[in-house]
Amino acid sequence: GSFYAFCIWIGLGVLSLYELFNKYVNAKVSAVAATAVCMVVPGILAAENWDDHDRSNRYTARDFAANYLNSCAPNAIIFTNGDNDTFPLWYCQEVEGIRTDVRVVNLSLLNTDWYIDQMKRKAYGSDPVPFTLKQEQYVQGTRDVVYVMPDERLKGFVDVKQVMEFVASDDPRTKYNANGDMLAILPTRMLKFDVDSALVVKNGVVPDKYKSRIVKEIQWQIKGGHVVKNQLMVLDLIAHNDWSRPIYFAITVGSENYFGMEEYFRQEGLAYRLVPYKSESTDGQEGEIDSDIMY
Repeated sequence: GSFYAFCIWIGLGVLSLYELFNKYVNAKVSAVAATAVCMVVPGILAAENWDDHDRSNRYTARDFAANYLNSCAPNAIIFTNGDNDTFPLWYCQEVEGIRTDVRVVNLSLLNTDWYIDQMKRKAYGSDPVPFTLKQEQYVQGTRDVVYVMPDERLKGFVDVKQVMEFVASDDPRTKYNANGDMLAILPTRMLKFDVDSALVVKNGVVPDKYKSRIVKEIQWQIKGGHVVKNQLMVLDLIAHNDWSRPIYFAITVGSENYFGMEEYFRQEGLAYRLVPYKSESTDGQEGEIDSDIMY
């Protein structure tokens, strides 16, 4: 807000000088004079501050971005949180051509329908993100918020594919009637999806040394009373990816976007990879560190 106010006063100041000069010279000369006088201010700022703010030869952001991308297996999908851990990755892919097979998915933008549309198209060297929801099912104003309202008839963990089919349905019986507003709901917070042990080994998700640790199904619980659109799209991806593409979360994403699946995370470089076995963290942090990949 302060910058809006500054700009208003700057505009008034320039106009005031112009009108002052206009009392003594013609309008064209007054405009040039007012501009010349006012340019002294940014000139002083540049002269005094340029060396303090010069970012030449500082590559920290670029190097971090390259490390994020290189932390991922081929054809991976990596979820990032917002501007600072997304734009440098885009730069690395767009300008330097680093790991263009990795699809960067900005969770902040994933709340918008136009960005979801982009994710469903091929980009650089990466395939489309395998979302299954159709545009009319996620267009702005539709399923922006899905409320968690557990159905007592559902016992135990429920397959996430079935839950997504329920959420995607337009059948009024799958909605909650709130004074005429038909609200989309999740009928359970206890989710699971089966693990095909042969498939995850074949696709290189699990190294041979970890085969004995593969679980039959991944189970987790949704925390809180609702999920927003970006979280819904992540659930859609997890439900239908079938381990065909590696899924990663940048370490800066934050636990609120992990859906309670932290115990199935393996840290590879600067990203957590979703894996079909429980992590064995010895230091209390999220994810088990794969020291070979980290090295």
